[in-house]
Amino acid sequence: MRFEKENGSFTAALKALEIGTGDLLTVSSDIKTLLFRMSTEYNVRGRSERNAALNELIDTLQAAVGTEGTLLFPVFSWDWCRGKGFDLRTTKGEVGTLQNWVLENRPDFLRTRHPMYSFMVWGKDAGILAAMDNQDAWGPTSPFRYLHTHGGKHLLFNVESYQALTFCHYVEQEVRVPYRHPKYFFGQYTDGQGFTETRMYSMYVRDLDVEAAVGIHNDWLAENKAAKKTLWEENILTAVDLPASYPVIRDDILNNRGRNTLTFAGREPDLDAPQTIPFEVKGIEG
Repeated sequence: MRFEKENGSFTAALKALEIGTGDLLTVSSDIKTLLFRMSTEYNVRGRSERNAALNELIDTLQAAVGTEGTLLFPVFSWDWCRGKGFDLRTTKGEVGTLQNWVLENRPDFLRTRHPMYSFMVWGKDAGILAAMDNQDAWGPTSPFRYLHTHGGKHLLFNVESYQALTFCHYVEQEVRVPYRHPKYFFGQYTDGQGFTETRMYSMYVRDLDVEAAVGIHNDWLAENKAAKKTLWEENILTAVDLPASYPVIRDDILNNRGRNTLTFAGREPDLDAPQTIPFEVKGIEG
C-alpha cells in the first residue's frame, strides 16, 4: 500500500491539518478502518506486508515533522495501578493497536518513564522527553506540560477527543477539580537496563463515588478554533492544537460546569466545592 499516491496522499492530508516541519505531535488512533482497506483494497495480507505498510505510515509521519520535529505515541497502561508492576521494555499499552506496534517494532523510538502514562517518542525532543523522571502523571514536569508549553499538537486518527484527549485530565489537575485527588502508587519498576526496584508514582485520580469522564467532541474543539479536521482514505483525521485547546477546556470547566468537556453519571459534583479527599496511598500489596 502506498500512502503517497499522486492524489489524496497521507502527506497532503497532514498538510491540510497544518501539520509540518518542526511540529511536536502526539498520535492516537483506531486503525481498524485502515487495516480493513489494506486487506480488501490493497491486498496487504500477512504479517510482513502489514508491517511494511505500518512502517510506511510511521515513516510518513516522521517525514511530515522532519528531524526538527518530534512524534509521540501514547502507550498508557494501568497495570501499575493494579499492582502488577511495570517493565519499561515490555509492558504493553491499553490505548491502541498502532501504539503497541510501535513499541514492538520501531527501535528508533524511545519510551518515556512514567509507568501509567508513557509515550513512545522519536525526533528532536525525544531525548528530553525520555529523560523526564516525573513522579506525577500529569504534573508540571510531565510530557503533558511540555506539550502545553511547547506548541504540541494531537493527531486523532479515527477517534474522538472523549476517547483519547488525556490532555483534558491535565487541565482538570491544573484547575484542581474537587472530585479528583493525588493518589500515590508503590510498585516494582523495571527500567530499560532490566534493573528492578520499588518505586512510587502518582496520578490525580477520580473519587470512586463520582462517575466522570472526558466528554469532548472534535467538532466542538474545531468550532472553538482549537482543532482542524479532514478526511483521508475514509479515515477521519483531527489535529488538536493543545495550547489553543487549554483555555477553551479550562473556561468550560470553570465557567460552564464542564458541559462540553466532562460527562457525569449519577451524582454531579459541585465544581465550586473544596477537594473531597486530600490524598491517597496504595502500597505494593494493594
